[in-house]
Amino acid sequence: MMQKLSTKLQVQLVVPGVEKLKKVTFPNVVDNPAEAEILELGEIMKNLDQEDTLLDGVIITSQSRVTKN
Repeated sequence: MMQKLSTKLQVQLVVPGVEKLKKVTFPNVVDNPAEAEILELGEIMKNLDQEDTLLDGVIITSQSRVTKN
């Protein structure tokens, strides 16, 4: 049996002058979020950061547990 555990999103931002990506994680989001809504969240996070920050992308991670009956 497969049991859904969680879905999380990680927004990845490119901050000027910083070598590593800035990562903002949102745990326990709704299952199967729409692509447009995911990108909208990324854009919001980009706009809340410092000027000239760019959205690199958003990673979706889903966890499920599989057990034998």
